[in-house]
Amino acid sequence: MLAMIMNKSFGTIPNMFTMAEPPIFDIDNIENEILMLSRNSTLHEWKSPTGEVFQIEVPPTVYPPREDTDLMAKAIVKLGPGKGRKCLEIGCGTGVLSILASRQGWKVTACDINPFAVACTKGIAEENFSDIVVHEGGPSPKIDGDISQWTGGSKFELVFWNLPYLKYDQSMTETLGPLEEAALLDTDTNSLFERALNLIKNDIMTDSGIALFVVSTQNSNLQPKQKCLTHGFASRTISKLSFEDGEELQVIAVWKPFYNGKKIYLEQLHSTNTELLDSNYKIGSSICTPKQTAGHGRRGRNWIDAKKSFAGSWKLFDSLPPFESGFIQILAGICVKQSILALLGGNEEKILIKWPNDLLIFDSSKWKKVCGILVEARTSGDNTSVVLGIGINLSGSENHNQDFEMGFLDYLSKDVSFEDLREVIDASLASCFEQKEMILSNPAEEFLEQINIEIKNTFSVLKEPLYRNKQVTFKSILNDGTMEIISENGEIIIIDDGESLEWGKIS
Repeated sequence: MLAMIMNKSFGTIPNMFTMAEPPIFDIDNIENEILMLSRNSTLHEWKSPTGEVFQIEVPPTVYPPREDTDLMAKAIVKLGPGKGRKCLEIGCGTGVLSILASRQGWKVTACDINPFAVACTKGIAEENFSDIVVHEGGPSPKIDGDISQWTGGSKFELVFWNLPYLKYDQSMTETLGPLEEAALLDTDTNSLFERALNLIKNDIMTDSGIALFVVSTQNSNLQPKQKCLTHGFASRTISKLSFEDGEELQVIAVWKPFYNGKKIYLEQLHSTNTELLDSNYKIGSSICTPKQTAGHGRRGRNWIDAKKSFAGSWKLFDSLPPFESGFIQILAGICVKQSILALLGGNEEKILIKWPNDLLIFDSSKWKKVCGILVEARTSGDNTSVVLGIGINLSGSENHNQDFEMGFLDYLSKDVSFEDLREVIDASLASCFEQKEMILSNPAEEFLEQINIEIKNTFSVLKEPLYRNKQVTFKSILNDGTMEIISENGEIIIIDDGESLEWGKIS
């Protein structure tokens, strides 16, 4: 993943004017726009990641190429050749990214709500002999005609948008101008990002497609990955750009999870893991049921269904996986935790990851086990199927004492449905484990850092556990999923998931 730190050239733009209300293109705005258009166009030189240099005459109300443009450009190049597949750029501005995509072999359609951006893009396409279709229009808070007016009625294998990333605030008294501000200011009450997710889900992206968005940490309310999960999308940060003032821009890749896999629901089943291991389904296939009759957990223990349960299994790999099973279990636990948090919209302090494969929730002054996770593999000839099983207690009254009492998700929320869980967990698992064409998987080191943060937090909340009747402290999780602990005398001990820690009551 590309990550850099630098100064930024965007931010305050000269000739800004006062606007006390959310921007609406009325008579006063038209007069302001005419005033802005009296400025001269400016000549910009932009160098693409491939080394090609473009000279662009930029009208005064069109957003020129800047650092965010460069970040998206590098992400497009990293996808590899377009091979004649269809691509849509939303908010094309000067058109340099559309030209770049065309150079990479994509069949490009571009659109922008600013007619001067449309003219600029058409001009640069003609100058550079690029066959790009350009339409006026695009997603907006107001419905303005049919979507086909700015897409041409197609669905695309690649959709990309350098999103407006400054969130409108009623306290703002300065904006950029009714047309140019579309390049930076998100005036949509529900965020343009969420509007874009709805569009790529149903209207403008193929099932196998990928969408790329530039998002900014400056808009702290955006929470793009959480929004992706709640809309059933997998996502992955594929590049970052950090600035000295603390802001970070990210390119987020978004896609429909495991689109080639079968998604099976059964009213009752002996074991979702066993059923999936016995099948020949493709990677990403899943089987879910509210009732298992012979579910099992770690060390051959029976998995006891609550009155209302979620049991699901996913086929993650059909060859030797890039991670050890213990690592997969903990990472999957984080995926489930993120899924629950996305559905609840918070309550992070009430959910813990317990090594090696459980989730705990805080209920009635106690931490209780709400979820168990199990990775199983089966080898046949040269093929190794790796299946991940997830069991969640949704509601009930049974309380079987093991290391932790049984907890139920409905303590945190009674509004989480079975289907919501399946869809969001599917997306969360794909975000980490799916080997998606054109998108590199995140390196194991990033996942390991996240895992260590989670387990360290668990130790701090549950206090120091016992190992073989001796108090120990946490050191780290290793890349095979084993844990390093430190004994009372300072000795470092490595334990795998065949051993257990004894957790006392929290003080």
